[in-house]
Amino acid sequence: TFEDIGHASTTSPPTDYKKIRVHIVFDVKHDGRHKVRLVADGHLTDIPLESVYSGVVSLRGFHLVVFAAELNGLKMWATDVGNAYLEAYTTEKVFIVAGPEFGERQGHILIIRKALYGLRTSGKRWYERLAACLREMGFVPCKAEPDVWMRSNGRVYEYVAVYVDDLAIAMDEPEVFLKVLTGKYKFKLKGSGPISFHLGMDFFRDDDGVLCLAPRKYL
Repeated sequence: TFEDIGHASTTSPPTDYKKIRVHIVFDVKHDGRHKVRLVADGHLTDIPLESVYSGVVSLRGFHLVVFAAELNGLKMWATDVGNAYLEAYTTEKVFIVAGPEFGERQGHILIIRKALYGLRTSGKRWYERLAACLREMGFVPCKAEPDVWMRSNGRVYEYVAVYVDDLAIAMDEPEVFLKVLTGKYKFKLKGSGPISFHLGMDFFRDDDGVLCLAPRKYL
């Protein structure tokens, strides 16, 4: 995430790089898990003119993917990319001077190389990284719903519905797709498997075997 170029007393940051700060965010997830994240103070940088957001599938688009999966006998899986933004590199020219929390690196100039949480453009950089991987794997974005990615498997279309770093996968062999993400692209995936809870929705089958979704756990 950082490139250490030495102590501030012996070296200087590259020209046209801006000094910012970082802070720690502590959070409690909806299921009680504790989470901590180092976040950049991106508000200290200039507001970019370009769009900086990562795409999210609409609820309508997600419902269509689930419907297509059921209609065509596809397996419906879900996964979460861990530390997703840090899978991409930032184009912002920013650095920090390490504080006491960095131990022996205190006082060092650390250039931010990865798309650290909090930087203005990190969402966009992650989106570009994931899109490049999906295109390499033969997927194209749906023209009507660009955060639904699709490819033909020779029988039907397979789908990946993207909500930033949460992926819903409708495929004959979703486990093969996930192996490519972890093996070739080195993504760290969490909670991979048949869909049971995704984007605040529980998934279950009723007595007739019909796939249902309801936000019971979320509520």
